[in-house]
Amino acid sequence: MKSMKRRHVLLLALTGTVVAGVPPQGWAQEFPTKAIRIIVPFPAGGSLDGMTRELAERMAPELGQTVMIENKPGASTMIASQYVARAQPDGYTLLMVATSFVTSTHVYAKPLHDLSQFAPVAKVAFDNHAVVVNPDVLPVNSIAELIEYAKKKPGEIAYGSAGVATAPHLEVEEFNKMAGIRMAHIPFNGSAPAVTNLVGGQIGLMFDPISSVKQHIESGRLRALAVTGPERSPALPDVPTVAESGLPGYARGAWDALLAPAGTPPDVVARLNASVRKALQDPELMRRWSQRGLDATPSSPEELQAFLASESENIGGLVKELGIRL
Repeated sequence: MKSMKRRHVLLLALTGTVVAGVPPQGWAQEFPTKAIRIIVPFPAGGSLDGMTRELAERMAPELGQTVMIENKPGASTMIASQYVARAQPDGYTLLMVATSFVTSTHVYAKPLHDLSQFAPVAKVAFDNHAVVVNPDVLPVNSIAELIEYAKKKPGEIAYGSAGVATAPHLEVEEFNKMAGIRMAHIPFNGSAPAVTNLVGGQIGLMFDPISSVKQHIESGRLRALAVTGPERSPALPDVPTVAESGLPGYARGAWDALLAPAGTPPDVVARLNASVRKALQDPELMRRWSQRGLDATPSSPEELQAFLASESENIGGLVKELGIRL
């Protein structure tokens, strides 16, 4: 009889716990129980979109749930970031970000997001960029020739980017300053439409992810002058770096990382981090990324937190030095 009473009391206690909204011990271990969405702040077809889809495809089996991609481009990635910042902090709505995520917090007087609104999940990749020209628009074959051409025609070279305050935009502006030249910025709503206009001859030059332009380099429609990173890329082994081909000291590129809304439970973040790390161990994925100029850079949430703080400090100084303000 006493045993039955104890079981009855225990049942009431457990029921009261659930009704009160306090999850029992280990609740988050059940995560995930439904599909997960990763929001990409650029249109479908661009380099970040393609990379995220490949990552999601490999995260899904480890998580045991579908991982879907949803594109929300615009406002220099801030439409997507604001959307995720306002989402439920339950791990089911995530944000894939690039360098522009941090840059926008410095170049806009009233940015739509702040780093404190997000919980770091994992750093994903470093993206070496290519300096490419349409040879029918810009008759140059090297960085040295580009600088010489731009000095003779100040402001006449139109270069495109994935948007204001994106990594390629800052890369070109720093290049302009170091080379003592001036080129006209034409921002687009993502990398894909910018590349389309470059191939079509509406603009003459871009600094863009190798994965976005490699097929056009191989077809001859675009010419690669250099890569922006500190080292040559396995994806374009015969193409020199900017630093070794006319502008010593120049080294740029972009990073990609996965974030969740602030307040996401630490064990849910840890579960997501583990799925990213597992995905980035896939040999075929690494081979394909290397061919496109991507290097996998998995990290812990804590390492990404420290990296974002460091990047914010560095980019803030660069933006101030270049005088970029929106």
